[in-house]
Amino acid sequence: MKESLIQLGFDHKQASVYMFLLQNRDCPAYKISKETAIPRTTIYKILEELKKKGIVSSWIKNGVKHFSAETPEIIKRSLKRKEEVIENILPEMLSIFKSDSAYPSAKLYEGKEGVKQVFENILDIIKRKKLKRLYVFSDYHLTEQFPKYFKDWRLRKNKTQAFTYLIVPHGAPVNEDYTSNEFRETRVMNKNFPIDGSVDICGSHVAFFSFKDKEIYSITIDSAIIAEMLTKFFLYMWGTLEGSKLE
Repeated sequence: MKESLIQLGFDHKQASVYMFLLQNRDCPAYKISKETAIPRTTIYKILEELKKKGIVSSWIKNGVKHFSAETPEIIKRSLKRKEEVIENILPEMLSIFKSDSAYPSAKLYEGKEGVKQVFENILDIIKRKKLKRLYVFSDYHLTEQFPKYFKDWRLRKNKTQAFTYLIVPHGAPVNEDYTSNEFRETRVMNKNFPIDGSVDICGSHVAFFSFKDKEIYSITIDSAIIAEMLTKFFLYMWGTLEGSKLE
């Protein structure tokens, strides 16, 4: 539960104190400090922070200030209010964030979490722009690195009805990750032209991925001009591979 609270914006000490108060109501600061092993001067600061969040209350009992946790439902209501605020300002924020500029914007994402963020960004672009086509060069290392995540991502992508045109290297596994289906058509490169890494072309957004030698990273470029050029190159290659299938 502590890790979940941290994901909701608590720091480690705030999460520890709040969890303690959920189980031990009506406690003075010295007891909270003793049981959580957090110095008393720090405890007062944390308790004030939690009071500002509205999830801890205090009162005087026999001349000593006591603290108690409020219902966790307050956290849920707070998140809902924040979500409403974000929904209200998101259109304006998106209008400011111009990803279709003629001048390319390039970013580097490192590690598995960075690569996952790139895929989440691609899914957001598909939904926001209501795109119906995704062009992909991909080797099999992607699904090796992210077996569970990519399966879930693919299911979420399919719900958008976006169709994937996929080119894979010769020798790619014959499984659900690569074979053609109602949401994807797959064609295979000539064995003389192996593919290392992956490229996803999504509207004016292009993402390059590398998984070789355990160096996991992605470089993304937002540029209508570059994306159009790579899309034409992809479609040319696609046409030369007509009729090729996984075996």
